[in-house]
Amino acid sequence: MSAVPAYTRAAERVPERYPERPRISVVPGGKPHVETLSPAIVALARVVAAALVVLALVAFARIALTAAAVNVEIESKSYDSLIDTARSEGSSLEVAQSSLSNPSRIKSEATALGMAAPESTSKIVLPEDIVATDGSGNLSLSQSLAAAARS
Repeated sequence: MSAVPAYTRAAERVPERYPERPRISVVPGGKPHVETLSPAIVALARVVAAALVVLALVAFARIALTAAAVNVEIESKSYDSLIDTARSEGSSLEVAQSSLSNPSRIKSEATALGMAAPESTSKIVLPEDIVATDGSGNLSLSQSLAAAARS
């Protein structure tokens, strides 16, 4: 027993050597209970996930093909426009060529420039060329020398 009288105040008491410890109680148990899904549900979830992945891939492929088709259509419209422009320019060039090559127009333009048809025409006859070629179209020195000796 302690030497401290029982009637002393609490502040005057000598502190106990070991303070009171919290009480610990051990509860026997096992692993925590975790609810597991049945293997059939897990397999069904995997099948649904695989189907969604395949569906997403098909959707992306379709979007890519549609985008490619739109790009080709735009390019085709561009080429159609270029073809129409070339055809209209070709038609206008044909009309211009037709009017420029008209003999009566050429005669009136020549008269306006002071030109006139010749009074007489003559022909110039050139002697035979001494340069000769062989059967394949290549120049032949021996045949050219023989032609020069003949003239």
